[in-house]
Amino acid sequence: MSTKFFAVFFLVLTIAWGHAAFAQNSRLISGVAPDNPEVVEGVRAALHGDDEIADKHFASARSKNPGGRPGGIDAAMAFTDSQFDAQFYGKMRFWLERTAEHYPDDPEAYFLLADIALFERRGLECSMLVERGLQAAEPLNNAPRQRSLLIYGEKIRASLAEWRQRWAEAETQYKKLRELDPENADHAHKLGLVLFQLGQKENAVEMLTTAETKDPKLLPANIVLARLSADAGQTAEAQQYLEAALKAGAKDVRVLCAAAELEIKWDHLEQAAALAEKAERLEPHAIDPIILQGILDLYAGRYEKAEERFTLVTASIPDESRALTGLALALCEQRDAKQLRKALSVAKRNVDLYPNSMDAQTTLAWVLMKTDALDEAEQILRRHFDAGELNSPGAYYMAVLLYRQDRKDEARHFLQAALETKNNFPKRAEAEMLLKAMQK
Repeated sequence: MSTKFFAVFFLVLTIAWGHAAFAQNSRLISGVAPDNPEVVEGVRAALHGDDEIADKHFASARSKNPGGRPGGIDAAMAFTDSQFDAQFYGKMRFWLERTAEHYPDDPEAYFLLADIALFERRGLECSMLVERGLQAAEPLNNAPRQRSLLIYGEKIRASLAEWRQRWAEAETQYKKLRELDPENADHAHKLGLVLFQLGQKENAVEMLTTAETKDPKLLPANIVLARLSADAGQTAEAQQYLEAALKAGAKDVRVLCAAAELEIKWDHLEQAAALAEKAERLEPHAIDPIILQGILDLYAGRYEKAEERFTLVTASIPDESRALTGLALALCEQRDAKQLRKALSVAKRNVDLYPNSMDAQTTLAWVLMKTDALDEAEQILRRHFDAGELNSPGAYYMAVLLYRQDRKDEARHFLQAALETKNNFPKRAEAEMLLKAMQK
C-alpha cells in the first residue's frame, strides 16, 4: 500500500532509521504557532533543557486558556525544527508524553503519539491512543479546536483501518469524515480508493469524480482506477479505464504522464514514449514528461541522454527525488571514474533528503556496488529485505551482488523474486538474461 495512505491530516511525520521529525508546519495542527508570551518563554526554556521552568510557564498559560492547546505540544514541535537525530526525536516524544501525563483530559498529545505509532507500524498502540484521544476530545470546551482534533482522530482511525486492510471499517471511517468535513476532497478521494478495494467500482468512480470536482488537482477517476486495477493485476480492466481516461483527457498532461507510467509498467515502451513526448509538446517546461523520457532512456541504455534530462530537472528543482535517482543511475553506468564519483555523491544526497525512499536506498546500494563497496551495499539491501520491503530493482541488485560473491543459489532466489513481480524496471532484461544463464 502506498505510504501516502499513512500521511496524517494535519501532520507530516518523517522517520529516519528509528528517528523521527515533524515538518515545520506540523505546529499548525490545532491552531497557529504560539503568540502567548508565556508559551513562548516555556518553549525557550524547554529548548534549553529547563523542563521544570517550562512546565511552570505552560501551566500558567493553560490556567488562563483552559480549552487551548497545552504548551508542551509547542515544546514538542520546537524540537522537530532541529536536526533529524535521536536526541531531538527523544525530546519531541518526551514532551508529548509529558503533556499527556500532565493534561490527561486534553486529546492532542494522544493523537500525535497515535500518529507516530501508526507510522512506525504499531497498530495496537495507535488504536489505544487514538481511542483515548477521541474520548478526551468529546467534552473539549473549545469548539474550533475540538472540531479539528475530532477530524484528526477520525483520520488516524481511517488510516489505521487501511493499513490493516479492514476495508469495511475504513469505509465507515471515511463516511464519518465526510460528515465532519464535507468539503474536504481528500476524504472523498480516499473513500473512492476504499470503495474500489471493496469491489464497489461504480461507487468508487462516483466518489473519485466528486473528489476531483472539489479539487481539480486530483487525477480523474478513470486514471486512478486504471492504476488501482493495474496494481491488483487486473490488466484488461486497467487498460479499459486507461482508454477512457485518455479519451477524456487527451490534452491533460497529468493523464498522459500517468498513462505513460502504466505503459512502462506493462513494458509498452514505445507507447509510453509517444505519450511522454505528447505531454512535453503540450507543456514544454513541465518536469514529469522530462523525467519519464529520462526513465525511458535508462531502459534503452541511453545513459548520457538520461543524464542530460535528469540534470535539466535537478537544475531547476535540486531536490526532485525521481530525477536524483535517475541521475545517479545514469551516471554510474557510463564506465567513467569521474561520473561514478558524481553518481555516488548524487545517490548519497538523495538518501539524505529522502531517507525513507526505497528507490533512493536501493539506488545508493547499486552505485556502491559499482565502486566495489559490496559490504556496504549488502547492508542496505539486506536491511530492506529483512523488513520485507525490498523492491524489484533492489532484488535484482542483491542478486548481482550475490552472484559476484559466487553465492549463486541465493542469487537465483533474488532474481526470481525480482522477475515474479508485476513491476517493470530498467534492468529487467538483464535480470532475465542472468537467470537464464544460471539455469543452464
